[in-house]
Amino acid sequence: MHSILFFAFCVTIHGLEEDPMTTYYRLYQYGVQFYNEKNFTVAKSLFEKALEDYHFYHQNAINCRVECRREKSTLVENLEESRKVLDILEINIFENFIHQSKCIKRCYKRVFGERPDHHHNSETKRIDKDFEDGRIFQYLQFSYYELKDYTKAASAAYTYFLKHPQDQNARHNVQMYREKFEVKDEEFVDLERKPYQESHIQGELAYYDGNWTDVIIHFEQALREFYSEEERCRLQCEDKLLIPSPFLLSDFFHYLKDLYSPILRCQADCEYKLSRLFADHQDGFLEEHYNFLQYSYYQTGDFERAAEAIGAFLLFNSSHQEMLQNRLFFTTRLGYHDSHLRARKEAVEYVEMRKRLELLLNYVESNDLDETEGGTKEVDHYLKVFEKLGIKVVQTPQDLKGRRFTAEGVLREEQREELLTLVKSTGLDSSEVQTISVPKAIEALKGDPDLEISLRLFLKLSEAVRFYTSKFFNQSSFYTKETKLVCRKPTEQTDEEKETGSSCFPQEDGSCLDLEQEHLDGDPDEFIAVLFINDVDKGGETVFLNRKNKEMAHVRPKRGHFIVFETLDKHMVTPPASQRCVILMTFSSEKAKDNPEYRHAMRFLNELDEEKVRKLHIDHLKMIEEIKDEGVSIIQSGQELHGKERFVADGLMTEGECQKLISLLEAGGLEGDGYRGDKSPLTHNEVFTGLSAERAQKRGGLEGDGYKGKTESGPNKISPHTNLEIFEGITVGRATQLVRSGKLPKDLVQLFLRKSEQARVLVENFFNLTRPLYFDFTHLVCRTAIEEDNEERRDLSHPVHADNCLIQPDGSCLRQFPAYIARDYSAVLYLNCNPDFTGGEFFFAHGNRTEQVTVSPRCGRMVGFNAGDYHGVRAVTKGRRCAIAMWYTMDPNTQELARLQAWKKMAPQNVVQGETLGSGEENEKFDYFEEAEERNVNKEGANFLTDVKDIGINIKIHVEANDLDSEHLQNNDISEKELEFVKETYNKNGVRDNGNRKNNKHGEL
Repeated sequence: MHSILFFAFCVTIHGLEEDPMTTYYRLYQYGVQFYNEKNFTVAKSLFEKALEDYHFYHQNAINCRVECRREKSTLVENLEESRKVLDILEINIFENFIHQSKCIKRCYKRVFGERPDHHHNSETKRIDKDFEDGRIFQYLQFSYYELKDYTKAASAAYTYFLKHPQDQNARHNVQMYREKFEVKDEEFVDLERKPYQESHIQGELAYYDGNWTDVIIHFEQALREFYSEEERCRLQCEDKLLIPSPFLLSDFFHYLKDLYSPILRCQADCEYKLSRLFADHQDGFLEEHYNFLQYSYYQTGDFERAAEAIGAFLLFNSSHQEMLQNRLFFTTRLGYHDSHLRARKEAVEYVEMRKRLELLLNYVESNDLDETEGGTKEVDHYLKVFEKLGIKVVQTPQDLKGRRFTAEGVLREEQREELLTLVKSTGLDSSEVQTISVPKAIEALKGDPDLEISLRLFLKLSEAVRFYTSKFFNQSSFYTKETKLVCRKPTEQTDEEKETGSSCFPQEDGSCLDLEQEHLDGDPDEFIAVLFINDVDKGGETVFLNRKNKEMAHVRPKRGHFIVFETLDKHMVTPPASQRCVILMTFSSEKAKDNPEYRHAMRFLNELDEEKVRKLHIDHLKMIEEIKDEGVSIIQSGQELHGKERFVADGLMTEGECQKLISLLEAGGLEGDGYRGDKSPLTHNEVFTGLSAERAQKRGGLEGDGYKGKTESGPNKISPHTNLEIFEGITVGRATQLVRSGKLPKDLVQLFLRKSEQARVLVENFFNLTRPLYFDFTHLVCRTAIEEDNEERRDLSHPVHADNCLIQPDGSCLRQFPAYIARDYSAVLYLNCNPDFTGGEFFFAHGNRTEQVTVSPRCGRMVGFNAGDYHGVRAVTKGRRCAIAMWYTMDPNTQELARLQAWKKMAPQNVVQGETLGSGEENEKFDYFEEAEERNVNKEGANFLTDVKDIGINIKIHVEANDLDSEHLQNNDISEKELEFVKETYNKNGVRDNGNRKNNKHGEL
């Protein structure tokens, strides 16, 4: 009875297999069902029929598309004779779509008969993926195994292994059939091998045998088959349609674009998908065909076709050095011209098609919002504002080939030191990548109060990058999903990794990426930002990869630069030769992803501020008594100066102290400091000399530095506000550096710090502030008249302005970006008076910018006022006027880092004229993080190095060579040296053997 039922069931299955209405979907589903029931005989038969029908359907479906693509509609033929092309072009496009549709339907009817339509749903997509991924071969392999057909089982296992070479189970199965069941190598058959792959393999075998004629036959055949298969792959992509939601897109053209986008992505990946031999993806697979052909044609004496093959190869890879040398040989030794070395027609057409496809795909995937006129204008406006503050884009999305950019100007040198201090404070571990989250930084601060500014800076820089990124991409708001410090220790690839490639492709967060992974985890509305804290000697680059895992663009790590890119961007970090530290941020447009860590940290810092306020009164009583004892007195205030928050005080410095601070400027001042090298930033009639925090760590004075002048061609002495003055100055940071290098006495800089601190306390107490003031910036500056006794000057040494807002035409002042909105109060402490100079009076101004009340400078006199008050400086018509300019803030997050560091460095335990920094263990930690920076010494510091050696400090010098771009040889004009190189590097027949390849992979498992 059982045998009769089984026979009847088998008859039913046989009828199902032969029924033309049965598709591979149904056959596969039934096969899985019988497989699960352990009926391997029936399952095997169904899987074989499903595989056969799968190939039958897709091959003929593509054949129909090829046939219809080459068939012209009547309207297309009429269009070619019409002069009114533009008038009917749009009609032609849609008519062609309709023609293609009707043609394909007719072809399907002819080929498939009554076969059901190929509908897409979740189940059919899953089955198609099982065929594409080779899962069906797993079912077949086990079915054959259970039926003891080990040869077929071995081939099925081998086919699956070739699709999944990293699958250890698949590798084990292949080895099992070879070792346990003694299946021979030649019996392992790739059941999915394409004709072009077989021709390529046969061509390589002929190459190793030196059979040049067969090499040519096989590789020419492989090329034809590859181009045909690539075209069929692109046509098959049209069958992989993803239907967008009709509720999201109501416009026809938007709908059409979203229909076409996944098809384009699929088509762009075809060459990469086909570039495989055995289990390996082959970089440059297509171009290598022309490599074999150029050498083989040369060996047979067919130089013309060898030249064409060289031209075709260089069309794909124009910088290939060995092929360029081959080209050079043909032009210099064989007398060929460039016209002989033109690429073959099929290569030219293919490369042109690829370029157009990539351009279209990039255009489709570009951000639509960035293309709107209003959005572009708003973005440009903000970028120009940022540039005025020193933050500018250095690599555009076009440079980096995606929705990504690089900008500079966010991080200064003293800020770098504070961030590295935070890294060092958390302790070094043995891991290659060290990560510091915001909570971890808070814990470090609890153990070391000196880290407060480091944490504030950490948060402040993250916010600055977030704000800039939101404006760059014209987003209304971005939320911080994650912020952390990430440091990598110096690493170097092993010889084995260089040869075989590493299985780990490091990401910015320290994780590893499998480059074979098609889809990356991430959100298209999220961005990653990487702010480089320090320079790296070599390596440490962020490399962006295309769909073929080839480099598209890269960004070198440079202190103060930051890059922003999408979380879906495939990238990797190359091994750094020295310590590489970054602030790593992730931003999202979704408010739900806003991380509360930032708010928690700010609340913690606010608690610290409250504690400081409680101690404020006690701490300042002593200094107020000192100020009184030194004879300081308030000589003007309030109504006398026509303002609520204004005062003038005398007696803060003696004549001797003033001269000492002026000598400090003479020893280390930089003309133009604070204005980026513009020596007359305020008026061309004066010279401004100073030193900004940016220049503080460098040796040597530069006129014009500090104001936003031109630095490319050297500093400009002229003031940014008038052509008749020169500007010079020195900051706390530079003064501290000069002490450490032995250029200035320590007590001179301590005087600078102490007097400016007294001025701050006086401002804080006179205005009876309930919260502490912090220094935002401190600048010892001098303005020098260029022409003496120029009494007819009508310009100002510093035009009327406010320190924290932008004066409007109606006289109002807007406290908004890009003004220094964090500044709350200002003060100027004068160092000299007549007869040292003439003019230079400070004045408060009305809303219409006319003078309100003036203050004459003198040694020890100070003016304190609200940073929003309008003020200016009259022209210096003779001599040099010097003062300490100070700006204060109530926001501890914006306080002057150089000043805090100066207090630390002025302490006895720190390095001063050769003294050591703490214990040997501390020095080791310091050197570990600072090594790269110590080796980067510029030319300006040449004399400084000699001075440093004299005081017993050893500094390692590292010279970085400029990147050299190899110029391609385009003509016959070469030197004798180059010809000698050609003779030495080419074989006796004159052409380099470019066939130095890996061992034959035929039969390799």
